[in-house]
Amino acid sequence: DSASIQRVELARMISPYGWRFDSTWEFNWHVDITDFAPLLHDSALIEFVHTGYESNTDRGWLITLDFAIVEGRPVMQPLGMDSLWCGSFPYGDTSKPIESLLHPLSYQNDSASIARLRIVQTGHGMDDSANCAEFCRKYRRVYFDDSLINERYIWRECGDNPLFPQGGTWIYDRANWCPGAIVYPDIYDMAIADKDTHSVNIDMEPYVNPNKPSANYHIYSYLFFYDQPWAENDVSIEEILVPSDLQEYSRMNPSCSGARFTIRNNGRNSVTSMTIRYGNTPSTTTLMEWQDNIAPQGTAEVAIPRDRIQSTSARGFFLSLETPNGQDDEYPLDNSATTSTATAPALPSQFVLLIRTNNQPEQNGYSIIDQYGAHAVSRGQSSLTSNTTFRDTLSLQPGCYTFTMTDTADDGLDFWFNPEGGYGYIRFLTLDGRMLKSLNADFGREARYCFWVSSDSVAFAPNPQPIVQIFPPRNKGTFDIDLFYDTASATTVRITNDSTKAVVYERNYGILKESVLRIDITSQPEGVYYVHVVSGDAIISRRIRIKRGE
Repeated sequence: DSASIQRVELARMISPYGWRFDSTWEFNWHVDITDFAPLLHDSALIEFVHTGYESNTDRGWLITLDFAIVEGRPVMQPLGMDSLWCGSFPYGDTSKPIESLLHPLSYQNDSASIARLRIVQTGHGMDDSANCAEFCRKYRRVYFDDSLINERYIWRECGDNPLFPQGGTWIYDRANWCPGAIVYPDIYDMAIADKDTHSVNIDMEPYVNPNKPSANYHIYSYLFFYDQPWAENDVSIEEILVPSDLQEYSRMNPSCSGARFTIRNNGRNSVTSMTIRYGNTPSTTTLMEWQDNIAPQGTAEVAIPRDRIQSTSARGFFLSLETPNGQDDEYPLDNSATTSTATAPALPSQFVLLIRTNNQPEQNGYSIIDQYGAHAVSRGQSSLTSNTTFRDTLSLQPGCYTFTMTDTADDGLDFWFNPEGGYGYIRFLTLDGRMLKSLNADFGREARYCFWVSSDSVAFAPNPQPIVQIFPPRNKGTFDIDLFYDTASATTVRITNDSTKAVVYERNYGILKESVLRIDITSQPEGVYYVHVVSGDAIISRRIRIKRGE
């Protein structure tokens, strides 16, 4: 019976710009959908609904969806659910004002103590007035019984997206979403310890497009009714951010900055103190007394300094929460967790930091800081000059170090959509010029690399993989190939047309070690081409596009 079907949006993810990814690429995200648990009992039909610009014949996505089901007593007994504003809502159109559609809604639940409002909202469209709603930063207000409980901009910064680099404008901030990322829900809990009728309302910032309104917000919102928490003192581990081997936290890991995690108060009482036990294994732990204030159903992020972590080179990390408010935790099954991450690599005590700036060095600065916060090397924005190679030979004491380069424009040293910005790179070399590590220059807001310098004798294995970088990958027929080899090698460049497979360019450049080659194939028509760099038995291929219009 179609009339009895209840359709709800469990989660939303925006697909990435994936034209540079090959068939082996994958990425994992996760989101908490516990509020929908009552709907997922017995039988339920799960649909993946994809909308986008991909062709139906030559590209697409293979989607794997897993549900992690945690058994146990719910924190709060669910008592019901209502759908609120769900769909696509025009924005800036005077013939269909958004406030006439996002009107206040009333609800009543005689047995509930808490009403939880869950909103997933993203802006789309690029109108001719303010590029709304994808690229316009507008606020939303949430009201409960006509009282303002939250105001926030429907906006998300994307320069630190852990899924990077991508083929499109992945660094651009957007209306509460980033390419290739989960859209996180906004959740608001409201006390309704009575049988009265209550109201909830959301208002968008006033906006009118007088010409060609085309903006819209996709909103799916629900109201969940719960009994009060059954426990008075109950805390849980929400997420371990550092150390972690989850891809969505890869910007933070490996780390020299200790541990970071979020905790939740599941009880009726505010939590003002607890004991935190942590270590590399459950049998080798240290205690930390924590004091703060977490309201019921609230969360807090906790950091453990690096100097309090006993063995920073171990893969494992154990965490346990004890005695909230000095009392026994009433539900201890969610109080401990174990995670792991790849250990930070080891570098020799002496190495070369090789950095080439692009055309916009005023946006960049870099440093190497030890685990105690002391600077081993630091160059601020005022000390950098354009298109300059900086070669720092470093001699470091044993310890853990973090290299960081920041970019105030969030476009790294190499971004295809900003060819005027030029091209730069970040490399770690042995004293005799062999590659230890090369960081991706298309890093958005920040490039980060943690490493160990050991007092022990360590066999360092330079990375022999040649570097072949093309800038810009979308061009008018002229571009540069940045080459780096561990050992000098005979090099041939061959370029083929994707449509005809014909060779349109081939040249032997002789023996090269480090070089930037300027290529000119302006005689070729627009289209996709493959650049093949041949060195001995190795062939490295890169995809480019010739496009002469806007």
